[in-house]
Amino acid sequence: MTKVRFYSVIFIKAILAGICIGIGGFLFIKAKETTSLIIVPAFLFTIGLILICNFGFFLYTGKICYLADKIGQKEGITYSIQLLLGLIGNYVGAVLVGFLMNKTLGSKIIENIVLTKLDYSWWELLILGFFCGMLIYFAVEGFAKLNNNFGKYVVLMLCVAGFIICGFEHCVADMFYFSLAGVYSGESFLALLFIILGNSFGGLFVPFIRKVIYE
Repeated sequence: MTKVRFYSVIFIKAILAGICIGIGGFLFIKAKETTSLIIVPAFLFTIGLILICNFGFFLYTGKICYLADKIGQKEGITYSIQLLLGLIGNYVGAVLVGFLMNKTLGSKIIENIVLTKLDYSWWELLILGFFCGMLIYFAVEGFAKLNNNFGKYVVLMLCVAGFIICGFEHCVADMFYFSLAGVYSGESFLALLFIILGNSFGGLFVPFIRKVIYE
């Protein structure tokens, strides 16, 4: 496979991952319209990551967790390029779904969600993004490593629903939410930057600790 084709495949898989998260996010919003119980829309949102893990799509928050391993294998630069390309693809996919769904949503729920996110300070976004990144690592690693099919889905769903219930911030989901609300301001892009950093630090934290302990 040529480099052009290799990176093209990653970009396409990243767009598809962004679309999956957008679908999960839209399902979350629609579920919130019908129930005040956060646990219901939180678990319905997990369909996004379930699809991504089953079809092998490229989600930045899941892939960043393995950067330390790739650096150890002398593939850090190549993998970093993949991550950057994947993040851009995730943005394209998530924003596309949000843009297309924008005209179909008559709910005020998304406006309140976005206003809450924009009201956070930069350090709050970093913290909320950090713990989301940790839970995403547990979700994807559990899905990949557990041999029990039932167990791997339980771990994935609990971790994803958990960060929703806790109010942690996921950068790709927030790309979708901002697009769904029609918010493309400098403030929203800055908020996304801090969330991306938080997700990245959180996703790398546990793998780094594991390397220190076990290697």
